[in-house]
Amino acid sequence: MITHIRMKNFKSWKDSGEVKLAPLTGFFGTNSSGKSSLLQMLLLLKQTAERSDLEEVIFFGDRNSLVNLGSFREVIHGHSSGASLEFELGCRLTHPPSIYNIPEDGSPWEPIIQPFTFNSFIRFENSQSIVESLSYRLVPRTSADIIYEKGFVFFPLYYDEERDRRKIKLDTCYGKTSDAPGVSKSVKFLSKFSSAFEELFSHVYYLGPTRVDSRRHYGWEGAHPAHIRQWGDQTIDALLSARVRDLKTSHEEEEVPIEQRVSYWLQEMDLAHSFSLDWIDAQGSKTYEVRIQKTSSSPPVTLVDMGYGLTQFLPVLVLCYYVPEGSTLILEQPGIHLHPKVQAQLADLLIEIVNERNLRILIESHSEHLLNRLQRRIAEEKMSADDTALYFCRNDKGFSEIERLKLDEFGNIANWPENFFGDEMGDLFAMTQAQMERQKRTEG
Repeated sequence: MITHIRMKNFKSWKDSGEVKLAPLTGFFGTNSSGKSSLLQMLLLLKQTAERSDLEEVIFFGDRNSLVNLGSFREVIHGHSSGASLEFELGCRLTHPPSIYNIPEDGSPWEPIIQPFTFNSFIRFENSQSIVESLSYRLVPRTSADIIYEKGFVFFPLYYDEERDRRKIKLDTCYGKTSDAPGVSKSVKFLSKFSSAFEELFSHVYYLGPTRVDSRRHYGWEGAHPAHIRQWGDQTIDALLSARVRDLKTSHEEEEVPIEQRVSYWLQEMDLAHSFSLDWIDAQGSKTYEVRIQKTSSSPPVTLVDMGYGLTQFLPVLVLCYYVPEGSTLILEQPGIHLHPKVQAQLADLLIEIVNERNLRILIESHSEHLLNRLQRRIAEEKMSADDTALYFCRNDKGFSEIERLKLDEFGNIANWPENFFGDEMGDLFAMTQAQMERQKRTEG
């Protein structure tokens, strides 16, 4: 999982500073304040790690990628081509591969599982992006830290003669290289970290703010998707796959079917009285339909005949239970199109997922109701303030700034930003003044 992020010269961020992440992290702020860019940094690194045919060290995206940022010039702060992008992550593997440390006594390499930081500088030169420098540092620091500088890969503590004779070209911003594999123990060890980086991001899942419309019928050919994709278009495939594979999720120290928790939350949020996913006989085709009963007395209807809020929320609900435990979820506007009551209950869903499935969740939201419910649950000791990180983003003359909200154990926020959710008190005061003026005019 990712424990902190930092970016420099990325879009509206000159320097975000170290942004610490908690099991549940929320980013709030006005439109164009830079909060989406914080998530886009992670999506940019994820799509780079998942692309095998890179022509540049970083993949800025296309129409089918998680995020399409155009080019280096479009993402560099102030469009200054002479500046370097800098990305930093704090990492702790929840599904670790084999990475190795070199003991100082010279004994054989031992497998280790410990946190590490990743830092990469990327600049634009000769019409392409190149890696200026790269480092992986274990936490706590050890002799196994590895650095790439000016084309050379080396351990800081271990002098490597090979680095004086041969430069290495990196294929990616995170250290993957096809140039002279095995040229030195430094390059071999770098490959362990680049594999760890790929492993880390293989357990990061994203759902965007715009999701596909529902359909009356769904065809399924037996596929088992790894995720539901950023538009949620594989939500029903995931549910059917979970049913066939008998996938379970943790709830109150028991293992229960995923569909059971999906049905529970639809009822709890008063979005549906019943939920079913059934095969229909369509001339031998593998066709299914989702049937929703709004109340106990209403007839079952398809998703198309339900409100837009339900169809947009179902992917959020399914994703929370479908991804493997220990994963990281990035959710943009998870409560979009939902009634304020349901937005508040969304906080309860996220708390359950964090506590029972050990997921790390990052959300971007404008929902006052979600935040209020979260504050209440902290006061009720159903969620620890230490397991929550809430941030407010603002943009001042093209420069984004971020402030962590000081949340105490009683759910109070000590540094509530001005006009956090608009000027509600100002609107009420103005309305009262207008009422008084009208009253005076009426009374003559």
